[in-house]
Amino acid sequence: MLVAKGLCKTFHGRQVLRGVDFEAGPGELIVIVGRSGCGKSTLLRCLNGLELFDEGSIRFGNLVLDGGRDDRKIRALRANFGMVFQSFNLFPHLDLLGNLVAAPMIVKGMSRKQAEAIALPLLEKVGLTGHARHYPGQMSGGQQQRAAIARALAMSPTVMLYDEPTSALDPWLVDEVFDVMRKLNAEGMTQIVVTHETRFAREVAREIVFMEDGGVVEKGAPEQIFNRPRDPRTIKYMSRFAA
Repeated sequence: MLVAKGLCKTFHGRQVLRGVDFEAGPGELIVIVGRSGCGKSTLLRCLNGLELFDEGSIRFGNLVLDGGRDDRKIRALRANFGMVFQSFNLFPHLDLLGNLVAAPMIVKGMSRKQAEAIALPLLEKVGLTGHARHYPGQMSGGQQQRAAIARALAMSPTVMLYDEPTSALDPWLVDEVFDVMRKLNAEGMTQIVVTHETRFAREVAREIVFMEDGGVVEKGAPEQIFNRPRDPRTIKYMSRFAA
């Protein structure tokens, strides 16, 4: 469903993606791991058109991006992706329901009633039914991040992307967010997750992708990557998480 071939990206003379190949099929949950600065977040941003790449191609269904700026194709690509960042990025002046209905009303031209018909079941899905009229400042970090997931889902994406979604949370709030992602996985949502939370990666991921220095070093099932990695670079990185 989603295939990237030979992605290269350079920032200020530094190559941050070096010929990256990546693919994700329908309903898969793929976790990308690696040291900070290895290119994980840049890869996510290229996959959904937030960042232009210099070389390579991205194919999503019948849509193909092959570099350069084609705003029509980029908009079409973004319409299929929801993205959740480290920071929650909720509008502080809107209550939770207002945050969820804003994009469907502005981007898709829905009425408030139509947007609420989508938003209210999503609040139930992420366990925030009683918080519709609360403002972000009245909620915990875990609740805000679950709200951010619901807001992304309100645009009916085909693929969800997460860039370190729990890194800003206290440890005891992490499972609140991962429980929502587990539920989406059970429902067949395609999800691509950049995270350092190895427990989640071991338990839920269909595939682990290990990146270093802008490239994909090794990928495979969690049991293989964590317990029997093949590449010396993967072995060195994974040795920190040995049971």
